[in-house]
Order: sequence, then C-alpha cells, then structure tokens
Amino acid sequence: MTDEDPQDWDWLPRRTSTLTRMAIILASLGVVVLIAALLIKGWIDDRLDPPGDEGPELVVNVPQGASINDIARILEEDGVVANSTVFRYYLRYKDAGDFQAGNYVLNENMSVWRAKDVLLAGPASGPADDALRVVLPEGLTLAQVQSELLAQLPTFNPEDLARALAFPPVRSDYQPANSTLEGMLFPDTYLLDSATAEDEAALVVRLVDQFDTVASEVGLAAAPDTVGITPYEVVIVASLIEKEALISEDRAKIARVIYNRLGSGWPLQIDAAVRYAVNKPSEPLTLSDLRVDNPYNVYNRTGLPPGPIAAPGRASLEAALNPADGFWLFYARTDDPVVGAHTFSVNIDEHEAAVAVCRERNLGC
Repeated sequence: MTDEDPQDWDWLPRRTSTLTRMAIILASLGVVVLIAALLIKGWIDDRLDPPGDEGPELVVNVPQGASINDIARILEEDGVVANSTVFRYYLRYKDAGDFQAGNYVLNENMSVWRAKDVLLAGPASGPADDALRVVLPEGLTLAQVQSELLAQLPTFNPEDLARALAFPPVRSDYQPANSTLEGMLFPDTYLLDSATAEDEAALVVRLVDQFDTVASEVGLAAAPDTVGITPYEVVIVASLIEKEALISEDRAKIARVIYNRLGSGWPLQIDAAVRYAVNKPSEPLTLSDLRVDNPYNVYNRTGLPPGPIAAPGRASLEAALNPADGFWLFYARTDDPVVGAHTFSVNIDEHEAAVAVCRERNLGC
C-alpha cells in the first residue's frame, strides 16, 4: 500500500498504440520516398533540359549505319546533350530514332526535344556542308589571334578586324577598365555562317562571349574566395600556365609554384612572360632579355605581370583556380616520366639537379 493519489497515474505517459507507430513509420518513409523522387526528378529534368542558355553552334556528323546508342553517345561527347542514356530513353519514349546520316548543325547544351527536332528535320544542306570552321588553339596572343583569323577567313578586312580588336564592341565581364582583349578571346573551334564570316565585330563578340561562358562554368567569379586574387589576375595566372605547361598533369603544379612564389614575395622568373615582353615567341632568350625594363619581365620584379600573356583554355583556367597541394618553388623540364614533363622542386639543390638533366637532354634550360 502507498499514500499516492490514484489520480497521479493520469500524468504518466501512455504507450503509443501499434497503429499510431505504424502510421508514423509509414509517414516517415513517405517523406523519404518523396524527397528521393524529387531529387531524381530534378536530376532527370536537368538532363532533359540543362540549365542555362544554349551554347555555340557546331557541326555534328551522324555516320552511316549509326544506331540510337551511337548517336546519343556522339551528342553527349560533343556537349550537345547532357546525358546519352536520358536522351536515348527519351527518343524511345517518343518513338523517334530513324535519323539520316549526314551533318547536323546543333548547339551545345541543348534540350533533348530541341536536339530531337533538329535530327528529325534531316541533315543540313548547303550551309552546314559549306560552313566555315575557325580554329583558335590555346596560347595565342592577341596579335596571333588576329593573324589566325585573317589566315582562315579571307573575307575579313584587316583594317576592320584590327579596329574591332582594338576598340571591341563588347567587353568581357571579367575585364578591368583600360585593359585590352589580350587573354579574353576564348580558344576554341567556331562554326561560322556566311554572315559572320564577313562581320569582324560579330566574331569578336562571339569570342568574348564564349570566354565569359567558360569563365562562368569554371567559377572564375569566386576567385577571391578560392585563391585570394581577382578573377582577372586568375586569367593572368592561367595564361602563364598555358604557355609553360606541356602536359596536362603539370598545369595545377605550375599554378602552385606561381602562388607559392607570390606568397613568398619571390619573382616568378617565368620565361614565357619575358618572351611576351621582348616579343620572342620561340627564339632563345639572352641575358639582356632577362634584364629588360618591362612590366612583363618577372625576373627583375615581383608580383604578376599587368595582364595575360596569351589566351588560356579551360584546363589552364581550372588549374589556376585549383592549384595542386605542394611546397614547390621551382620547376624545370626534364621529360621525366614522359615527354614534356617538368620536375618540381622545393629547394634550390633539387632544382639545380633538375636543371642539369634539362641541359643534358637539351630541353631549353
């Protein structure tokens, strides 16, 4: 016997009924399933219709006898559609797949239904077959871009092109005031119609727009947070990487050497910048070249040069934004382990040993 009031039992928690517990479990599972379904739907939607605007035009060849799988793979590899599997199932759902062989003018980053409609319309005739391709490789200076365009587009007027490059009708979003288009014309393969092939200013706009598109994709605007310098300074670093790296594996390491030297207050001592200063694209540099009084001579001054020295590609921009981890302060070409490879060193003794290999193999040191 106790002296407790029987009414006190009313305050004790009661056991949850089995039915209530089952309802809670089912509701929780339902929420999980709903969230998963929404995530899957969002993923599929982004593959059906990728975010952002369509990219530049390109000619895609559908070879004779290509299957739906082949076509879907080709379009994904060329960047036309986001996912070949999603595109393939979409075509089967729409019962569309009897496409003719030939050349098609498509755009990068297309929705699956736009790509389907272009394919169903059949190969392009005339303009696509006669389309002009302009190829601008990575690492060209502004003057070299001008020469390439004139060489590949005989319809261009040299004076009009020079004017469009010197006084461009558009500026890059990442280009500071009082700077030129050096480094801001994206190296790529461009397909031109007959109108653009006769409009110098229109092509310059397209080259700048493509740079801004790629710069946005790689996250250039976030440079102050990721690497602690401005977006334009990242373009400068990327241009140095573009001219120095001979294999893709070295790009991020060269970026790290540049940032390590900047952080230590050391001159960058990058030959490519001096070549730009003295206008020697390939000739051997002399001691007088290394002493020249020029803001691009990073042998006798610290910090970055005032602007890019060439047009960097996507890989160099990505490397400049994502440098490798390491304490290297030097690099020299040794062709070890593959042709074009550099050896990266932390101290001067290691570097001098690498330079000795470079000289022994006559690699330009």
